[in-house]
Amino acid sequence: MNRILLALVIAVLLAASVGAAHAMARMEDEEMAEVHGRDGVTIASDLNIHIGSFVYSTQSTNNPNGGTIAFKDIKINGLFAMTVDVLSANSFTSAMSNSMAAYGADGAAGIARLISSGLYDNRSDVIQLAIPNAGLDHRLSPSISVGAVTMGNSSASFGSFSLTNLDMQGSKVWIWAR
Repeated sequence: MNRILLALVIAVLLAASVGAAHAMARMEDEEMAEVHGRDGVTIASDLNIHIGSFVYSTQSTNNPNGGTIAFKDIKINGLFAMTVDVLSANSFTSAMSNSMAAYGADGAAGIARLISSGLYDNRSDVIQLAIPNAGLDHRLSPSISVGAVTMGNSSASFGSFSLTNLDMQGSKVWIWAR
């Protein structure tokens, strides 16, 4: 009899705990707007990218005599850290306005133009991709090299070029839907 009573008590406790675990309260949009999580995500990358070639062509069915230029043996190497955050409309317009002002522009007027042109609705959240100024040694910054630049139907090269230590610390990119 004690075993049956014990099993019944355990079954009741399990049923109660399962019900409690699944009980979720509905939240309205206004309440959700007040919910805050931790600040974004940080991504660090050690790039070691090799691209065989990048070819630009003006040839098409309408232009069969068009030409081509090829960038061959492309390499991108280096390190960088980036953060990903979601900004509210107020945080975005403040950040964008401050960035415009840092270049000597009127940030408030710039934001007003973004809104009046229909590029930004002044309500939507915005994704911010940022490469923070972490004070990293610039030698770690990505470098890009192109081993050869050739024109169509020729193997002769104009030469090669490289862009070394592309230090992007302090850069930001904002993304939103229209």
